[in-house]
Amino acid sequence: MLLSSPLVTTDWLNDNINHKQLIIFDASMAQAGSKAAYKAETIIQGARRFDFSKEVCDLDSPISNTMPSEEKFQSLMREFDINNDSCIIVYDEKGIYSSARAWWMFRAMGFDNVAVLDGGLPDWLAKGYPITESYQKVKNSGDFIACYNPDTFVDQNAVLAQLGNQSYLVLDARGKNRFLGDAEEPRAGMRAGHIPNARSMPYSDIVKNGFMLDKDALQTVFHKRLAANADALIFSCGSGVTACILALGAHIVGYENLAVYDGSWSEWGASSELPIELGEGLDIK
Repeated sequence: MLLSSPLVTTDWLNDNINHKQLIIFDASMAQAGSKAAYKAETIIQGARRFDFSKEVCDLDSPISNTMPSEEKFQSLMREFDINNDSCIIVYDEKGIYSSARAWWMFRAMGFDNVAVLDGGLPDWLAKGYPITESYQKVKNSGDFIACYNPDTFVDQNAVLAQLGNQSYLVLDARGKNRFLGDAEEPRAGMRAGHIPNARSMPYSDIVKNGFMLDKDALQTVFHKRLAANADALIFSCGSGVTACILALGAHIVGYENLAVYDGSWSEWGASSELPIELGEGLDIK
């Protein structure tokens, strides 16, 4: 069961929900700054929990939501009974939000047969498709093999090294006011502003009512932001979550050389040693 797109519709998922290779993950997350784990009130039938904030992450890192090691990711996926021939669909409670993070994590670990549920849980509920109150219990272990691609995630040193390289462009998925430095950051101790030479591209520019824009509309939005000489893109946000929405959109359009800044503003904004900009910078209205 091979996927032909990084997005699937709720109709497609409902039609294929009983396929033996299909694995559904709920990748919803708690609100930023919340210490409590996300608690689902309604779950798509057969779904399992993918918690990249409390479990599928580097628990030793002081920064939220950072990537776990290749070994840990592989071990956890095997515990979830994920196999190399599995077909994985990830969704979240908002439509397309945190599900894109789980999608990018799988791709970073060398697994491409994964897609985001366009419209997510809201569209599933609107159509009256089957739901449950508990996650599916796993009885077996899988044979999943992780093969981490280090080019898919970058750290602050990599971003810092590319600040003067015009072939690299940082796109910031946070809201415009946060990018400009006009809004207070939701996390304590964060400076306001953005990475020098970055451009503002709020994730809400490409996701409407929980659905990704179509390919032509995505192309228009990205063309508006990109410099002609930029052949590599780095996506940043508050904590590396909504940056993955931009990665998903760019992938759909066909861009290559894509990377997510894993620490994002949670790391950059907390360090007084890293440069910041206020105001428009290189933003294009």
